[in-house]
Amino acid sequence: MDLRQAIQLRRSVRCFQDRPVDRAVLEDLIRGAVWAPSAMNTQPWMFHVVSGNSRDRLCGIMSQAFDRLRPRLEALFKKSMVGMIRGYFTHFGNAPHLVAVTAERLEIPEYQEGAIQSVAAAIQNFSLLAHEAGLGTCWMTGPLWVASEVEAFLGVPQRRLVAVLTVGWPDQEPPVPPRREGVVAWLE
Repeated sequence: MDLRQAIQLRRSVRCFQDRPVDRAVLEDLIRGAVWAPSAMNTQPWMFHVVSGNSRDRLCGIMSQAFDRLRPRLEALFKKSMVGMIRGYFTHFGNAPHLVAVTAERLEIPEYQEGAIQSVAAAIQNFSLLAHEAGLGTCWMTGPLWVASEVEAFLGVPQRRLVAVLTVGWPDQEPPVPPRREGVVAWLE
């Protein structure tokens, strides 16, 4: 699979098989992910792999985000889709692993923005490498609505949650979403 194929074929997976991913595979994905570019080469990322009972406890914390997200979801989606999302926020597709990715917490807003963008690049690398390995992921920002609770659970109040990914062997093949037009502006 070439890079363009990986980019175009990767999907957000929301339904996973009931089997864990070997720790060595997850470690390998993270080793590849951290080759992302970072602002001023700060490499501000930290990957927190959560499995087993800890995964269940984190799911309980993250499920609280749905009620805070509901108004936005209702404005964007049909009632049936909002119901599906609500269900997802209770079990997170039964993914065997959650990967919370955090950045250093910085006082200067411009530095913080650079750290978040750097972590996002590492998350994209992780997602593409997982796809290449036959795994599914879903990059979730909904848990940001309960970020302080997630950070406390992880024991990292000095860090800032950027996203949580579900990770596992996919039990679905999501459809290809259409791409929006008019996303380029040329200035000459």
